[in-house]
Amino acid sequence: MERADAARNRAAILAAATRLISSRGIEAVSVEDVALEAGVGKGTVFRRFGDKAGLVRAVVDSTAASWIQTASLECRTAGEFAGTLFDHVLASLPLVIAVERTTVRSCEGNFRITVERLARLVGSTFKAHTVLAVLRGEHIEFLLAQGMTADEIRAGVISLAETLAAEV
Repeated sequence: MERADAARNRAAILAAATRLISSRGIEAVSVEDVALEAGVGKGTVFRRFGDKAGLVRAVVDSTAASWIQTASLECRTAGEFAGTLFDHVLASLPLVIAVERTTVRSCEGNFRITVERLARLVGSTFKAHTVLAVLRGEHIEFLLAQGMTADEIRAGVISLAETLAAEV
């Protein structure tokens, strides 16, 4: 059982890391920055997470766990699932891009769960990976930079997922 003060520190550190990475990008954020933002000593962050990579893994795990729970409870169709995933990616775009650029082993479990759930909705693992490929953060960032709106991209992702699901 985690002590109450340790749990508060963990939550504050994760919230600070999420905010900083989302606003600045992973490369521009140090463990010291996160500690300062969270109101803890940098030693606390290092003891808890080991290093910057461990901190990023924990941030990804916490945001993915929340998204997976929401998607599992609320999404009944491939389109709903893809739309919810798009919303998550868009809301966390800098963090998603940072994770895509880094090898983060702990993401594998969350990714596997996402693929399995989507595969059930669209009919195959290959089709699930096809939908997930268009949801890469760098791809969405590129489309936004090319002038597409978030609504246009979201509609396209949903349409793709629904089309693939209809072929089951």
